Amino acid sequence: MTDPFVSLKNLDKRFPGHHAVKDISLDIKGGEFIALMGPSGCGKSTTLRLIAGLDEPTGGEIYIGGRAMSGIPAYERDTPMVWQSLALFPFMTVIENVEFPLRMKGVTPKVRRDRAMEWLEKLGLGTMANRGIAQLSGGQRQRVAIARSLVTQPSVLLLDEPLSALDSHLRVRMQTELSRLHKELGITFIYVTHAQSEAFALADRIVLMSEGTIQQTGRPQDVYREPANAFVADFMGMNNIVSGSVSRSDGEGVVIDGKAGQFRVASKNAARSGDVSFVIAADRIQIGQANMASANSVAGKVIGIEFVGSTQTIFVEADGAEFRVQKQQHEIEALNIQPGSKLTLYWQPDHAWLLPDTN
Repeated sequence: MTDPFVSLKNLDKRFPGHHAVKDISLDIKGGEFIALMGPSGCGKSTTLRLIAGLDEPTGGEIYIGGRAMSGIPAYERDTPMVWQSLALFPFMTVIENVEFPLRMKGVTPKVRRDRAMEWLEKLGLGTMANRGIAQLSGGQRQRVAIARSLVTQPSVLLLDEPLSALDSHLRVRMQTELSRLHKELGITFIYVTHAQSEAFALADRIVLMSEGTIQQTGRPQDVYREPANAFVADFMGMNNIVSGSVSRSDGEGVVIDGKAGQFRVASKNAARSGDVSFVIAADRIQIGQANMASANSVAGKVIGIEFVGSTQTIFVEADGAEFRVQKQQHEIEALNIQPGSKLTLYWQPDHAWLLPDTN
């Protein structure tokens, strides 16, 4: 890895009665799109505020462009933030809102007007420059907030759940807009979200946090398919976590005795023994008769079906264990699956992931 552009070294933040960020370290490359994810209260927004200089760390250090940020105020950090609430000035026009950061930097009226107009044009808002903020839609206000943050030509853009107030249609459109901007500008984006779909659609890497600590950092597909622990596997939402004890191991993996049966997991760590857990993603599970002798299988009964658009989730009870299976609606209809239907589920050993030993 080349030298990081943003580096957090043993960063710590305590508030009275609350330890928000606990000794985290993270390196971010220049031009990278990083998503900080996790449940409410995990420390992701506090981490963003520390990078921005809006809060002072209790311990540790932040480096941006190789420069230590200790004692550097927010207005000197070149790290504008796009807020969830947008924080636009309602008494200013669109172009006056975008000009505002340049005015604070003492840029001459003509230069700041030209630059603000340039960014409004880039974001498709050129014809709305003289409108009031109240005259704009939610998506248009979001683009004004982004233009205001980028008008100073920063090297890092911070975004704190910027799409959470938009409806689902606008959210998808703004994801596309943000992705395009990131590719065109080549600057570092650090994006806080609790929405897995946003992080997966936008980020080069995901940083998943819980209770002030980093649980896992990696590409979206790696965090989803190879979670570092049970918390990460559960947070990803569509993972089945199966626990049991290792009955035997060999060069090809381990055999685990679980509540719903005996399962083989292909694992590089074939020396594992004792109590273990493995993950099988809901979209990796097949329905029907296992067509390979090596496949794991369980028989169970459908206890519910969750309909979410074209993709559906089937909940299957098998010997007291519950499995979630994710399929397209046309597949479920073709098999005539209903609550109470009896099914055989199967998956290949190399599609399961043995959770690392955290002891």
